[in-house]
Amino acid sequence: MPALTQHNHEARMTRIWSRTSRAVAMTLAGLGLAACVEDAVLAPPPPNPAEVVHYWHFNALPAGTLTAVAADVSTLGGAEITYPGTGAGYMDQVSPGSDLNAEVGTVAGLGLRPRNPANTRELIIVAPSTGYEDLELSWAVQRSSAGAAQEEVFYSVNGGTTWVAVGGVFAVSETWEVMTIDLAPIAAVDNLAGLRFRILFTGAGADGASGNHRIDNLKITGVPIS
Repeated sequence: MPALTQHNHEARMTRIWSRTSRAVAMTLAGLGLAACVEDAVLAPPPPNPAEVVHYWHFNALPAGTLTAVAADVSTLGGAEITYPGTGAGYMDQVSPGSDLNAEVGTVAGLGLRPRNPANTRELIIVAPSTGYEDLELSWAVQRSSAGAAQEEVFYSVNGGTTWVAVGGVFAVSETWEVMTIDLAPIAAVDNLAGLRFRILFTGAGADGASGNHRIDNLKITGVPIS
């Protein structure tokens, strides 16, 4: 069989029989290389890139106490953040926010401030993932000197009936930093209308009468399901 230098032994082991491959095979046959038709291989298509599914930059937050904050950008709609619980804690805006984890062109602007006491409340993120897989959750965060020392993250696949811890315990400093949780290995959160996340504020300071966390540029990205 005539040697074709552009094909190697590995290509022989990964034959792709598609319409385009058959067209290539016909071309090779027309060139008198019919004996090597089965060597014809096309590279697989590149994977779909991840895209932003929901994004909160918080720059349009109104003044005063906030009960629910809708996503600033959402491909699916229905995404919001609430802070239910008991006690005197509440959410409001904080200035300045941060440009860490921001989408291109988004300024620091404002951030979201869940206030103490935080140990009797939970930050709930409603984030449907219908049509998406390989999710990632990320956000910029800092605490005040009296704010809770830690954050713990959970997800729910049944609208908040039960929760599963993910990502471990995050120590939060007084300097802005980005927290990221790779959810790609967790197939249960893919393509799910009832997906929820929960952030608990724990550790020293969570029960204080003063103190807070500041959150900015919270986003969920995912890969469209082919």
